[in-house]
Parts: sequence; structure tokens; C-alpha cells
Amino acid sequence: MSYTQRKDSRGVNNLLHNLRGEQFRHLQNVKGSRDHISTLQNYNSQSLPIRLANLEHDPTDPSPAPTFSPTVQSCSGPAPPKSWDRPSESLISSRGIVKWRRQALSLVADHLNGFPDPFQVPSLALLCLQSILANCTSNAEFKEGVVPFVPYHLWRDIVRYCALQTPLPTWKLDALFDSEGHTDGEIIVVGPEASLRENHFLRHIPHSTRKTQEETTWEAEDNSPNSITTVILLSVRLTTSALLSLPLTLTTLALIDLPSSVPLHRLTKVCPLLVFLDLSYNSWLREPASTDALNSLERIEWSRWGHLRVLGLRDCHVSDEVLKKINQGRWDDVEVVQ
Repeated sequence: MSYTQRKDSRGVNNLLHNLRGEQFRHLQNVKGSRDHISTLQNYNSQSLPIRLANLEHDPTDPSPAPTFSPTVQSCSGPAPPKSWDRPSESLISSRGIVKWRRQALSLVADHLNGFPDPFQVPSLALLCLQSILANCTSNAEFKEGVVPFVPYHLWRDIVRYCALQTPLPTWKLDALFDSEGHTDGEIIVVGPEASLRENHFLRHIPHSTRKTQEETTWEAEDNSPNSITTVILLSVRLTTSALLSLPLTLTTLALIDLPSSVPLHRLTKVCPLLVFLDLSYNSWLREPASTDALNSLERIEWSRWGHLRVLGLRDCHVSDEVLKKINQGRWDDVEVVQ
């Protein structure tokens, strides 16, 4: 290093030394103390003077205000299932979208061990079937050219998946339902794309046949069709005559977001074996002063449903008297989801 370079370097060092001394004396004057800065504080502080260290930043820019995340209070015990979460008002008002249907059917889906998630990549079989179903516009072509080649064990899965993703119209559901009017004992109808015919259950009553002595033996193979055990209606109009024709074999019933009220008190005689009942998101059960709500819930003889285990009443007004009647005289309380 030449003499000139060493001289310039010493000049810079002397200048910085003088500036640090001025800063030190200024801090002592501000504090009103003659104590020296500790070694730790001097080590952690900036080496350059304040007016030189902040040249890159605009001194007029205010520092951003600290943000505080809200604290979430936790309770003891396991976390509640997602189906118990109360949806936002915006989600309820946006009926007809995938997220709304997923929330509305979440409770019955959990009871039936889950539906295919519409927000995840489906299996290759469901993906192909959905594409084929979406491109079929002819009833005859769909019945003759598509349905016979779909494996029977996939009928229920595709109906469940389409109920969340893209609800099927009535004519496609009728083609997928077997001769008994269901898919493996299950009926799912999602409106307004589809509707439930008033005589749907009457048309598919199995004819009684006389059994021979061979068929009645315990070794004979049981070829009798599966009974309807599950009916799920979402945003579908249900007439009183259709309600009264529901099969006695039902154990799972979901009447969600029905556009008009139905006489629920008559279900105890029509479907005495119910284990699961979901009446969520019905506007006629929401207002406490509604005549329909009073007639529908308070007139139900809850004691007749001795097998009932889960009752869905999300976004519904339920009085304390009704809650008391639901579990009155039971060994095991009904799980009421509100």
C-alpha cells in the first residue's frame, strides 16, 4: 500500500473516530449522565453515527405499526369435527356453490363415512365418469351407451361425488338408480338441478313373490334387493304425499334447505327406525316466531324415535323446551348439532 493510500485511510479512520466521539458525548448530554456505555451495549449498537447509518432510509417514513394476531381460546377435550363449524352468512347466502353443498352435506357425509372431497383430485374412475356424464346430453344414449358399462359398485360413488361437484339432473339420476330406485340403498337428490318425483317410492315398491321351499331354506342364496336405508334431499321440494310414502326401512334421513315446510311430526310413524336425522338450514325452522317451526318441532313425539342418535339442526331455532323433549326418558342422549 502506498504512502498516499495509507494517509487517506488514516484520514477516514480519524474522521469516523471524531464522529463517534461526538455521538458519545451527545448521548451523555441527552441522558444527563457521565456513565460510560457498557461493553455489551457498545457491541450490539451500530458502529456508524446515526445520521450516517440511516442515509439509505427516508427519515420521514414512519415505522410500520406492529400487528397482533388474535388469541384463540382453547378448551379441554378433542377438537369438534368440521361439520359442527357454523358457516358464515356469506356462505349461507351463496347457495348453489360447491363450498355451500360441501358444508350442508358434511354432517351426513361424516355419518356415512365420508363423501369424495370435491376439492381434492378424485380417482381416475370418478374423473372419467364425471367427464362422460357431463358430455352426455341424450337420455337414450346415456341409458344404452353409458350406464350398462359403468360398474355397479361405482354408481353410488359417482352420485355422491356429483352431489357435491356438479349435481346431476333428474333424468341422469333415474338412469343411475337401479330397478328399485336407488344406488346400493341410497338416494341423493340435489336441487334445483334435480327433483324428487311425487310417486318415486311408490313406483319402486318390490313386488312380493311366493317363495318356494328351496328358497326358504337357510342354505339358499338371498337374491332379494337391498332396501332403501338412506334418503338425502338438498334444496328439493318435498310434497306431503312423497313424505308419507318414505320407506319404513330408512335409518338415515337428511332434509336440508327445503324450500317449503313439511309436516315433520308425521315422520315418527313413517320412519320409526331413524338413527340419523338432519334438518339443517331450513328457513322455515330459523325464526323463533315462525308458525312452521312451532308446528314442526314442538309437535314431534321424540320418544317414538328410540334409535335416534344424531340430530342436525344447524342454523335452526331450537327452544329449550324442544331440547328437553328430545332427550326426555332416554338412556343415551341424542347428539344435537346446532
